[in-house]
Amino acid sequence: MIAAPFQTHGTRRACWPVAGGLAAVVLTVAQPVAAQVIPTGTPAADILLSRALADQQLFLTCSALEADTHARIVESWQKDATAAIALMTARKVPAEAITAFTGAAAVDALLLPPDTPFDEVRQFCDNRPDWLSRWTASDYTRLSQSLPQVLP
Repeated sequence: MIAAPFQTHGTRRACWPVAGGLAAVVLTVAQPVAAQVIPTGTPAADILLSRALADQQLFLTCSALEADTHARIVESWQKDATAAIALMTARKVPAEAITAFTGAAAVDALLLPPDTPFDEVRQFCDNRPDWLSRWTASDYTRLSQSLPQVLP
């Protein structure tokens, strides 16, 4: 039986039963981001937006069992995404591109469906063991820093 998702810190979480009757809290996706980025009119910006979504999907997924780390990642991503949306608005990126990114960048949009097998999530993270060191070292796409360089 899969528990219904519950809200914590503005983030959707779902519990999956695992061996011994324990429940593991898991967020996000075991597959690459499937969100579509509607072209902004600047191909370099489109690449950055796609990379940022994939990076954050990894960090949100793999931090799910560490509440403090996960909360910091959520907060950091929400600030970065908000700054990116403000910049795209100021630089007159087409509204439909901003709307599509806003939807794709929402933490809930980056979460796995509640019925995703825990083993798939574990395998996803096991294949990327450096995720925490990458996040800690800021070795990922930071839109607030990179978008101003490519948007006209």
